[in-house]
Amino acid sequence: MGMSMKNVIILTHGWTGSSVFAALLGKAGYWYGEDTFQKTDYDTYENLKLVELNNQLLSELGYTGNREHEILSSNVLDDLARSAEKIDLAPYKQFLENCQQHRPWVWKDPRLALTIRIWAKLLPLDDVTFMVLTRDDEQAWITSNLRRHIQSYAFTREYNAAITESIKKFLYEHRQEFIEFKFEDLQLTPEKTLEALNHFLYLRLTMDNLKSVYKFPLYKKTRGLKDKLTAWLIYLKNYRHRYDTHSAENKL
Repeated sequence: MGMSMKNVIILTHGWTGSSVFAALLGKAGYWYGEDTFQKTDYDTYENLKLVELNNQLLSELGYTGNREHEILSSNVLDDLARSAEKIDLAPYKQFLENCQQHRPWVWKDPRLALTIRIWAKLLPLDDVTFMVLTRDDEQAWITSNLRRHIQSYAFTREYNAAITESIKKFLYEHRQEFIEFKFEDLQLTPEKTLEALNHFLYLRLTMDNLKSVYKFPLYKKTRGLKDKLTAWLIYLKNYRHRYDTHSAENKL
């Protein structure tokens, strides 16, 4: 099965359970890097070198925005694509060649929403398949505010939708196959989600595999009523500093 497995790139707007999906693919033999990016409370399963190179790439492309707090526009993506013609892609090609030595590999980094069009110039796209991850807007809003990313519900919804739309536009333009999940699919209907994932990637992942990487209760959403109330309190306390769709500085 090894060499016949396509590499997987996870594309997401962030906080969509992508770490769980990446860890799950690790159980199926996908390589997510020698070192992964660690947050204070969990392992992201993001190839640390990929994260570093994405940051470097955005810097070389002249991107000065705040990707976590600005609603993505097609103008930004067009500008980045034009700027890519002027930079040396050799370091990125070398990283890709290293990944190919460990195939099948999985890439996961929210920055890919901004950089995937540049990586596509180097990727063997016929040897890659894609996973698009989203999340219930209310769950995403609660999580954002609990993590002190203060934003209105309208901003959360528009921010997530803009990134997802840009991701799908890229995939359609390059005629790439992809499978799409919401984080809640994995939480609420895990058996059905695993079946769909296995069918798409020709894997044999089991519920035991899922339980080994997802330590929270299944058949329920992550954020309940208590989290929702706490998020509202945080939001109201920091209302003046919120990110909102009406703020011009939040649009690029």
